[in-house]
Amino acid sequence: MKLSKQQKEDLIKELSLPWGSVNLMCDGYLVSLNVERKTAMTFRVYTYVNGLMKAAWVIGSNPAPEQKFLRQSVRPNLSPAKRSKMEKALGKRHVSKDPYFSGSYTIYLPDWSTGKAAINHLCKVCESITIPSKAEAQAIIEAGAAAAKQSKESKHESEEQRAAA
Repeated sequence: MKLSKQQKEDLIKELSLPWGSVNLMCDGYLVSLNVERKTAMTFRVYTYVNGLMKAAWVIGSNPAPEQKFLRQSVRPNLSPAKRSKMEKALGKRHVSKDPYFSGSYTIYLPDWSTGKAAINHLCKVCESITIPSKAEAQAIIEAGAAAAKQSKESKHESEEQRAAA
């Protein structure tokens, strides 16, 4: 089920205010969009999946299902100025054949410039989007936080066991 036009407008309106927030159920995940301060005079819309934002999701070479909710950014390995310097030093043919010089990398960023951009992206990439109740959203966030805490504790215990051995 997709969002209606009126629901989209209401969500965008909510995300146009400072510190506005919206929770959405997107393909079985709780996606929270929060307006937060980036610098002294700018606000951005940040994306949290099941109440979390993991650094592992940012790296494009590590596929994760949560990446589809984030903003994709493809960057060249070299800036145009550095690439032209390399062409002068090594030759155009060598630079065009080398995968590093002509390649790029992908990162997934959790921030959006506007709520409209975030909502439109989610509508584009998700099969079903619904608006959950506040109690349902809070329960999912608490469950995600408990799971993260448990995995952190188990990781800490395994490190202690390795150090003791």
